[in-house]
Amino acid sequence: MIQLYGHEMSGNSYKARLFLELLNLEYEWIKVDLMKGEHKSPEYLALNPFGQVPLLVDGDTKLADAQAILVYLARQYGGENWLPLDALSLAQVVRWLSTTAGEVRQGPENARLYHLFGAT
Repeated sequence: MIQLYGHEMSGNSYKARLFLELLNLEYEWIKVDLMKGEHKSPEYLALNPFGQVPLLVDGDTKLADAQAILVYLARQYGGENWLPLDALSLAQVVRWLSTTAGEVRQGPENARLYHLFGAT
């Protein structure tokens, strides 16, 4: 069974979890408590040396980074409906993945850090 390691307050974890749901895939959600530093524990670092969430484990495959996880899931389980093969369509998908990793992510992330954690 697919395992997804993440934290409920992580936007990147949310993206991966949402896509698993959209693909109707069964998976096990494994919470990584970022507030307790579990992402920096030796056990977690053995799975993901970057110490970040999300992390997807699918059999022998281990993938970190939300965008990489989305591409993997789309190609492995979603086919061309989610990740087209023609050059222009694929480039457009990659462009939107880049946008979600940058411009779209920054606003909610900053608001969450300010309101929930008092960061300035």
